Parts: sequence; structure tokens; C-alpha cells
Amino acid sequence: MRTIAGRLLRELLRLLPDRNAYQERIDICMRLVNGERLDGHKIYSLHEPDVLCISKGKEGKKYEFGNKVSIVRLWDGLIIGALSFRNEYDGHTIDKAMEQVRRLYDRKIKTLACDRGYRGQSMSGQTQIIIPDTPKKTDSRYAKNKKHKLFRKRAGIEPVIGHCKADHRLGRNFYKGLFGDSINVMLAAAAFNFKRAMRLLLCLIERVIMWCCGRQELNFQHQFFPQGYMKKCDVAFLRVD
Repeated sequence: MRTIAGRLLRELLRLLPDRNAYQERIDICMRLVNGERLDGHKIYSLHEPDVLCISKGKEGKKYEFGNKVSIVRLWDGLIIGALSFRNEYDGHTIDKAMEQVRRLYDRKIKTLACDRGYRGQSMSGQTQIIIPDTPKKTDSRYAKNKKHKLFRKRAGIEPVIGHCKADHRLGRNFYKGLFGDSINVMLAAAAFNFKRAMRLLLCLIERVIMWCCGRQELNFQHQFFPQGYMKKCDVAFLRVD
């Protein structure tokens, strides 16, 4: 198939003028025909030449095709940052992700909990980056338990990404180009947050109806704004998938 495609392309180049409407398409096909296995510029899709082959290191699926996505969430599951990347190292995506969070969230994030794939950076502006590691000998029992709870809470970002993929079309992008990748991840994150808001509104309406019927005492503040909410808003969790 590669030999036949090469012959057809050379025939088209011989017959078509130097300036024609198909030159961009022909260049992509030439990259596909002349590309080598390890040259770093291989074409995996003719209709979407920006698709990358990303090595994930998983046993069942060693390679995935597409681009990387960075998700930042609060302790309660609200997504406050969603950004599309190419195939950068995870640690190099922190500054761009936090810049988007500062622009959209408009509040300071004091602590950012990440996984071990973000090793190499301890601060991003005024935000402290914490990565799971062996406890220090100087840490007290309280400090160890506090870090342990924080990293256990960080694991909650995994199902958030899973729901965005399964329920909000983050798993497959139908928009074209690099700009389409950025639009897709932002729409998926917005849909996830809107769904949470709709569930909260439905729960609020049900509570109001039950209160009007005299069946249950209404306590909005305890139900929807638990203690320590404002204190924990300065903690966020970051994950790249």
C-alpha cells in the first residue's frame, strides 16, 4: 500500500502545477509515505495529522493515540482547570495549568497535590506542590496523618477523569485540529460541573418541597456547605491523562 501510494503521489506531482489547491494535502501524504519509524514525525491519521502516539506504560494498553489533558479539581470534586497539551512531561505542565486556574478561579491555591509523575518541581509561584513520598523522620504523627489524608483525597481525581471520558465525551474528540482539542476538554469539564450543579439544584428543590410539606427540617447550611469549606478551598489536585 505504501508503494502504491508513493507512485500515485509522484504521478500527481508530475501532472499538477506547482501551485494548486491540493498542495497541503499532498504534503501530508508525502510525510506519510516518506516517514520513518523512529523519525518523530510519523503520521497516524490522514484526516487528523496532529494525533500523537503516547506511551502510557500500562500493561493492558501500552500506547494511546491523541493528546494529553490536564485536570485540576478542588477537594469537593469541582473542576477549576482543564487544559490540553501535546506530549510534554507531566512536570512541565504545572505552571500552565496553575496560570489557567488563577485566571478562571481568581483565588490563590496554597497547596497542590500531585502524583509521582510530577517530580522535579516543588513550587509554582506561591503554590506549594506536594508529591507522595516516604515520610520524613522529622515529621510528627499529626503531619504524617495530614499528608496521608491529603493524598488519599487526591486519588478522587481519577474517577473524575473517568466520568469526563465516559459521560462527557472526553474519551474521543470529534473536533478538528489543536484548537478542537482545547475546546473539547473545556466543554467536558464544563459539562461535569453543570451536572453537579443540576444535581445540587434538584436536591435543593426536593428539600424545599419536603420542608413545605412539613416532613423534614430544612438545614441548607449544614447540607450544602459543610464545616471547613472555606478553609479547604486553597487545596487543589492536579492530574494529567
